[in-house]
Amino acid sequence: MRHVTTGPRDLQVAVGDTIELHLPENTSRDYTWCPTHIGKGLLLSDVRFVPSRNPLPGAGSERILYLRAKRAGTWPVSLQLQRAEHVPADERRMTVTVT
Repeated sequence: MRHVTTGPRDLQVAVGDTIELHLPENTSRDYTWCPTHIGKGLLLSDVRFVPSRNPLPGAGSERILYLRAKRAGTWPVSLQLQRAEHVPADERRMTVTVT
């Protein structure tokens, strides 16, 4: 099963499920979301960038992270919104419980 969320929030999923995590980005200001910790029961299977349809500078874009639940347990996910210099501007956390 696929679970889509528009921001970090605690989820309960089954082994084999996929989590599609959508996060807003502003790449014109050089910010990008980076996973800093993903629990061992989850696998980061893909990361995609979706540019804005708005051609104006500063228009928001989106980063999509795909996580797959590998084994049962409660697993943390930590993300940071970073500039190219690796200085965090924001941090998000969530917990995924796999049954």
